[in-house]
Amino acid sequence: MKKIVLLLLFFLIIPSVIYTQEIIENPEKPANPNAGRILNIQEVLRITDEGGEFYFVGPRYIKVAPDGTIFLYDREQLLRFDENGKFIHNFFIKGQGPGELNYVRNYAFQDGKLIVFNANPYKMVWFDFNGELLNDVKIHDISGYLHFQFLKDNTFYFFASDMARSDGKTTIMNAPQILIALDQLGKKEKEITSFNTKVFRTGGAWADMSSLISVPYKKRYLFLSHTQEYLVKLYDIETQMTLRIFTRKYKRVKPPKDHKFGVFYGRDGKRIGPPIPEFFNDISELFMFKDLLWVRTSTKDERKGYLIDVFNLDGKFIDSFYLKINGSLVATHEDFIFIREKDEDELLNIVKYKVIE
Repeated sequence: MKKIVLLLLFFLIIPSVIYTQEIIENPEKPANPNAGRILNIQEVLRITDEGGEFYFVGPRYIKVAPDGTIFLYDREQLLRFDENGKFIHNFFIKGQGPGELNYVRNYAFQDGKLIVFNANPYKMVWFDFNGELLNDVKIHDISGYLHFQFLKDNTFYFFASDMARSDGKTTIMNAPQILIALDQLGKKEKEITSFNTKVFRTGGAWADMSSLISVPYKKRYLFLSHTQEYLVKLYDIETQMTLRIFTRKYKRVKPPKDHKFGVFYGRDGKRIGPPIPEFFNDISELFMFKDLLWVRTSTKDERKGYLIDVFNLDGKFIDSFYLKINGSLVATHEDFIFIREKDEDELLNIVKYKVIE
């Protein structure tokens, strides 16, 4: 009888484990017969720094607020624009006092308020949309780098990079990226799960060999990649389970011989690492476009641009296209994408395009 009970428990437990670990293997080519085309996009808005009220060095963290205004972060600037791209306000005041910022790590919106995540020191700063300070809260008892994911029900979700202390040896090691929940007082509620990336470590210096790339969906799910090879996971915050793991047959891209990777040198001038990779990491970025996952791959065609793969929520490879732009895809919103690109004078612009398909 005892053996029968144990067998029943075995068969009840094992299927759920197998389900979470099963990898969906997609073919090399997607279902869409028109895959491999250049995506048709149409410019609808261009933001430049010609007016002199702000300047562009490397604009990022572009988001559209619930009221339709556009926010972005650049060096010591947190800028708000109206729907037509007209500059409204810069929230950034440098310093470490209340309401002052040093390095913006991301931001979120809640009930008509802007919540900014600042590093050095780590804190959360609340503003109204006119720039008035509402609250300034330090983040407590957190070490390592924090990467904001999303805010839901007054709980903030971050990935915290946990780097073990070095013993001075040169090594390749796992670096856990721990998903944590913080309350509005900046205190850690719990650690939820972790995903390992690979780093090269020598003395007190380190370099990423693979990175955690993530994109939230519906303030509940995270699509993420954390390996050098083509692999995507769908994680559910509420059930605390990896729902899907999927990949596709992918021809890996070798770096050109003259490609410069970051390297470390010893006191004798000899190169000590990290090892030069045989291939680029297969996945560069993840984006949600409507209810589809866009995977920017390492494949680039000089005539067509970057290759982006498209997956549905079931992890099926349904489409691919090339994005021919003079810059980088930095954000998506509804039917639109935002591109950081250079104009004919080599000046950076933020350009909003409508996806025509």
